[in-house]
Amino acid sequence: MSDISIPGVSSKYNTSKLIEDLVAAERIRLTRMEENVSELEETRSTWRQVNMDLGDLQRSVKSLYGFDNPFSEKSAVSSNERILTASAGRTAPFDEYSITVKQIATADRFITPSLDRSFRMEGGTYTFRIGEDSISLRYRGGTLEDFAARLNAKGEGLIKATTVRDTSETLVLMIEAVPTGAANRLIFEDDAKDFGIRTGMMRPARTAEGSVALEDVAASPQTVSGTPAPKGSIELSGEGMVVRPGASVNLPFNPRMELEEGMILEYSFRTIEYKDDELSPPAPPGPLWPDVPSGSYRGLEVASSPNSFPIPEGEKWVPPERKDDWNVLTANGPEGAAELPPIQASESFKTVRVNAESLPGGVDSLALENGNTHRAVEIKGIRLYNPNKQGDLEPVSPIDTAGDAIIEFRGIQARRSTNDITDLVDGLTLHLKRASNEPVDLLIEPDTEAAKEGIIRFVFSYNRTITRVLVLTTDNEEVVDELSYLDDDEREKMHEQLGALRGDMTLNQLKSRLQGIVSNPYPTRAGSDLTLLAQIGVSTDASSGRSGGSIDHSKLRGYLEIDEEKLDDFLTNNIDAVKDLFGNDTTGDLVVDSGVARAVDEYLTPYTQTGGFVGMRLSRIDNQIDDTKDDIADYEEYLEDYEADLRRQYGNMEAMLNQLEHSSQELDNFNRQQSGNR
Repeated sequence: MSDISIPGVSSKYNTSKLIEDLVAAERIRLTRMEENVSELEETRSTWRQVNMDLGDLQRSVKSLYGFDNPFSEKSAVSSNERILTASAGRTAPFDEYSITVKQIATADRFITPSLDRSFRMEGGTYTFRIGEDSISLRYRGGTLEDFAARLNAKGEGLIKATTVRDTSETLVLMIEAVPTGAANRLIFEDDAKDFGIRTGMMRPARTAEGSVALEDVAASPQTVSGTPAPKGSIELSGEGMVVRPGASVNLPFNPRMELEEGMILEYSFRTIEYKDDELSPPAPPGPLWPDVPSGSYRGLEVASSPNSFPIPEGEKWVPPERKDDWNVLTANGPEGAAELPPIQASESFKTVRVNAESLPGGVDSLALENGNTHRAVEIKGIRLYNPNKQGDLEPVSPIDTAGDAIIEFRGIQARRSTNDITDLVDGLTLHLKRASNEPVDLLIEPDTEAAKEGIIRFVFSYNRTITRVLVLTTDNEEVVDELSYLDDDEREKMHEQLGALRGDMTLNQLKSRLQGIVSNPYPTRAGSDLTLLAQIGVSTDASSGRSGGSIDHSKLRGYLEIDEEKLDDFLTNNIDAVKDLFGNDTTGDLVVDSGVARAVDEYLTPYTQTGGFVGMRLSRIDNQIDDTKDDIADYEEYLEDYEADLRRQYGNMEAMLNQLEHSSQELDNFNRQQSGNR
């Protein structure tokens, strides 16, 4: 049985080895095609890396002369960042401002007294209104901590609740409005009102508001001494009441206000300045002397003659000597009088708020006595109120109450509901930190750091492109060894790419052209003081490559270096000229037509654009890879057919040989039988 041979399966002639050798010989061509695909894929990867480097370089130069160029960026420098910081956009004007933060915007923050940790919230509908918005929480009842969590989830961005365990057995609940500003008061409604009173966070409001009706005062104005005010000394304007120089007026509250803790006296004022000729009274009319009539007699005209007696001149008006008086307001009550804060010169209304603690126990009226000779005082909005009042409730122990931010900007008082003010100056955002009587100087200047970073990105991208070209077009390993910033993997990859595109004229031309562009002069508004990159400290610095008679070849390969001190000096003192060096409109048509960045961008466009040189090179390589892969697939089919044909032929041959061998054995057996029979 061991002598049985099945053609194509087993062979005593070792035909399988013969077939494998024949197929292997034919497979050499396939191996070469597969190696060609690998080489093409490696070349494609190399060109893609070149394309990425060129793209990065082009993006870096576009950013230096396009609309978003960093030379137009601005920074806001605050003299006291604990009080005020700011951020300046591109549209912010270069200027210096003095800003006083009188008050920062606040939100209502109320707390309960200490409550036992076993305190349970009753079920109900808890509604809270903040400004024009409101939230309603339908709660089934539970602990304070659970209620706070549910309220936070329901009122995210509008209201916030926090529980704090002030002792091991008690806790307090704080509820605060998220939006700031006087208009965003926190009002308790529905079951929240009962909850506020039950927990001791709120109580029924105890105070009312009082104000001065200026229209009623103007109808019958009284001086501070109680006499009728002279006609014309007190008059209503479109916004308030004007008290002329030297005049006084009593401004009564009706009814008289009893002061309580937390109340505030509020009023607004502005000043009106007069010149001497605006103060002088009109000249009184003098006596009128009739003209002496003329006559005629028998055709003769007899002319009249002028009066012969002298007419005395009236006394000439002399303007008063200027007197400035800033302490013009007093609060009066049964317990005495209290001077209010002095006013100051202001063309726009300024709002003043005075705490009740500094006023008499009751306030009957305000007295405005204008002792100025060349200045009128206009007043409006006089009222006494409790800012803590929340509808018909008021907080028992408020941590903060809702209030607007108040700043003084160039003598003008401005109010905003937020501490991030964006609409005071175009392109400028103020960030208020805390109130202070100290003015903060805010300087808007060019953002030299952004410009410097943009130039550094350009130099980095340029040097990386030059490095890539050098590595691909030379076999010199020193080019890679000089790159100290590479890690081991990057260095190994660079060594693998050494000379990969050796002799490629396009890359050599690219390197030479880029080196020429960065060395060329370009016109700027600084004239001959700035035409070259080297003048701002960006150069190849090849001359520094000599040291002790030896040459540092890394300095001679065309890499750019930066002298930061020189660059910082130019950016600080002449940033506009540096901007021109990278991109400049020399014809006034609003199109950049000159500059290093513009020249590099223009030169690289044919390389990087869709369908450009690199794109076409990659497309051609892709086509070669696809064609070769198609050839490989066809040849693999050929090898399969070739191997199958060999196996069939050798199988037939073995079958025939086996048959011949079998016939030979039968003949041998027959001959032996015949010989035996004899």
